[in-house]
Amino acid sequence: MNIVITKLRRLFVLFSESTTREGNHTFYASNTSTSWQFGTILYKETSLPTEIHFNAVFRYLTYVPPVKKAISELEVCEIGIVGCPPSHYGPLCNQSCPGNCRGPCDLTTGQCIFGCSSGWSGDNCKQACQAGTYGEDCLETCSSNCLNLQCNAGNGECFEGCNDGWQGSDCKQKCPRGQFGRNCSEFCEGCISRTCDPNNGLCDKKTACNPGYVYGKYCNITCNNGFYGSNCLKLCSSFCLYQPCNRGTGECIGGCVSGLQGFNCTQVSAKKEDESFILSTQIGLFIGGFLLGALIAPVACILVMKKRQIRKKQGKKNSTKKAHSDEKQHYDDVRMENVSTYQDLSKDSTSNEYDQINTAYINH
Repeated sequence: MNIVITKLRRLFVLFSESTTREGNHTFYASNTSTSWQFGTILYKETSLPTEIHFNAVFRYLTYVPPVKKAISELEVCEIGIVGCPPSHYGPLCNQSCPGNCRGPCDLTTGQCIFGCSSGWSGDNCKQACQAGTYGEDCLETCSSNCLNLQCNAGNGECFEGCNDGWQGSDCKQKCPRGQFGRNCSEFCEGCISRTCDPNNGLCDKKTACNPGYVYGKYCNITCNNGFYGSNCLKLCSSFCLYQPCNRGTGECIGGCVSGLQGFNCTQVSAKKEDESFILSTQIGLFIGGFLLGALIAPVACILVMKKRQIRKKQGKKNSTKKAHSDEKQHYDDVRMENVSTYQDLSKDSTSNEYDQINTAYINH
C-alpha cells in the first residue's frame, strides 16, 4: 500500500479484526515507489497500534504486512494522516518556513532541509548573495563581461547588458561571426567572410572588402548610388528602371526599361527581339533599296550619257551623210538639169533646122 505525502506527523491506521496481526508490521517512508525498502523505516513492530506517531518528509508511504503463512488477510478500514502544510512547521504547525527555502523546512526547527533558493544562503536562507555573486548558496560569480559587474543574484543576469563583443543574459556568449559591439548589435557585413573583431568591428582581413563596400579597415562604408562591385569601381547599368542597382552585384533591383531584360538589363527581351527583327528587316530592305538605287543611278547616268554620245555621233554622221547626200543630189539635179537643157536644146534646134532645110528643098 503506497500513499503519496509531503510531510507527516501522525498516522492513523484502522484495520479490521480479521487482519493478520502476528509478525512484523512495517511502514517505510521513501521518495520512489520502486525502492521503498531503502527508505526510512517509520515503524516496525509485532503489534499494530491504531495510532503511530513520527515526523518525516517523503513522497511515498509503504506499509508491509506480516506474511508467515501462504494466506494472510489484510483489510484496511481507514487511514488518517495529520501533518503540517509544506510551508509551516512547529508543534502546532503555526510557524512559517523561511521564504527562501527550496522545498519544505524541518518540521521542528524550520531549517531549510533541501537548501536555499538561488540568491540566498544560511541555515534559514535569510542572507542575500553579496554583490558579484549569485546562484545556489551564492557560489556563482557574475560574469566579468557584465557592463557594471553586477548581476541578478538568482540567475546571474547582467543588469545593464554586456560589454562589447558579448551577449546573452549572463554575458557569457561571445558574438557570433559577423557581429560585434554592444550586445553584438552591430554587423560587419563588409568584411571578407564577415570576420571581424567582436569588440570593435575591425576586419580580420584589412586589405579588401566585400563587393559593395569601399576598401577600408572596417569595410563599413557602402558604395554611393550608381556604383557597385569591389571597391565600388563599377557603374550601374543605365538601363535599370530604378536606381540605384544592387551595390554588391550590380543587379537592377527594380527591373529594366522597356525591351530589355537580365540582371543588369543588357539583354534584349524576346518580344523586343521580334520587333527588332521586323524593324531591322524593314531598315535592311530600305537600306538595300537605297544602296541599289545609289548603284543603279550612276550606271543609268553613264548609260544615258553613253546613249547621248552615241546619238550625237550618229547625228554628226547622219548630218555629214546628209550633207554628202544633199551635195550629190544637188549635183545630180544640176546634171539632170543640164542634160535636160542640152537635150531640149539639141532636140529642138536640130529638128527644126532640119525640117526647115527639108521644107525649103522640097519647095524649090
